[in-house]
Amino acid sequence: MARRRYVIDEQRITLFENEGRGKGAGADYKPWLTVQDVPSTGRSTRILGIHTRRTHHFLSDIERSLFYWLDWEDSVIDIREQFPLDRSTTSQIAQSCNIPHPRFPGASTPMVMTTDILVDARKSGRVVQMAYAVKSGKDLDNARTRDKLEIERIYWKNKQVEWSIVTPAVLPVQLIRNIEWVHSYHRIDDLPGSSYPGFYRDAARRMLALVGASPWLSLRQFCEDIEARLGLRGGEGLMLFRHLLATKAVLCNMETLMLSDQLTMASFRTSFDEHRANQA
Repeated sequence: MARRRYVIDEQRITLFENEGRGKGAGADYKPWLTVQDVPSTGRSTRILGIHTRRTHHFLSDIERSLFYWLDWEDSVIDIREQFPLDRSTTSQIAQSCNIPHPRFPGASTPMVMTTDILVDARKSGRVVQMAYAVKSGKDLDNARTRDKLEIERIYWKNKQVEWSIVTPAVLPVQLIRNIEWVHSYHRIDDLPGSSYPGFYRDAARRMLALVGASPWLSLRQFCEDIEARLGLRGGEGLMLFRHLLATKAVLCNMETLMLSDQLTMASFRTSFDEHRANQA
């Protein structure tokens, strides 16, 4: 089915505002635009966030990749995507820079500009905000795109918020692939098939205690052995191990390794072992 034409007039802007879009924080935040509202570049995606515990809406593969990277960072507190900018402010900036304010084709309504991702994070003992404009490399060759980015840059500069442009060239590809491999397994409490509440958490704790016992085994062999020991179904051992990686109870070199069940258990260590080594 064809996606409806992407035009947001004053009536829809008022509707979005009444719905609370662009408002709230954490689990209560509502993005100004969702995957249902706009045509996307690449694959639009919905992802449950680790930090926010809500479903995020991303309109391109690059946005999704940046989100995985940010959501993996322990310093991050909140991630708000498709964050709306105040129209009166962006209009003033556009006028002062002699840049036509963005409008929808054929419409007189000034567009509500958005920043792709706005992050709250702990930095040097305080909470700071960082804003990211996500673009492909070829987007930056377009003069009109650069004009709109200049409005956005000045907007956040005036608010004393760090702003940067993110392209695929600056993203850590292998790390992001590995995060994607484990990310959806961060929460296992509500998975179907458990024998009793907390069953999978208990099984994961028992698995964790055995992580360093057989470094010569492949991850697949280790998981199959755990399944036999704990009476798990096929595939549940790997699911639990991904959970341990996602929660950082088990660690490995996420920047260089390519995670798969063919790695040996010597590639992994527990966070307890890491802490003990750092204390030595």
